Amino acid sequence: MFLLTSPVVTIVSLLTTSLFVALLIPAQNIERIRQLCLLTSFVALFVSVLMGLSFDKAAAGYQFVSSFSFIAEFNTTFALGVDGLSYIFLVLTLFTFPFLFLAA
Repeated sequence: MFLLTSPVVTIVSLLTTSLFVALLIPAQNIERIRQLCLLTSFVALFVSVLMGLSFDKAAAGYQFVSSFSFIAEFNTTFALGVDGLSYIFLVLTLFTFPFLFLAA
């Protein structure tokens, strides 16, 4: 069993949103855009599979919870976590990304 720490969900989210970096690459470099999208989608899928191997099916509630406080005076926080159902949808989404980028 692998041991992953809390910010794994945040890392996967940042990897998938980093695909917007491809918008900054000029359209003439279409191969570079495809390579960047494929690499990012495969890394996010790999990290999510590792996260699934560390997922504790016996525990109730959210796992891999990460919470960041923005403004202490207003008590604003960013919290992100995964439960069993949302993990399934996360993996299904990340599983389809490489096929979409290969088909494009």
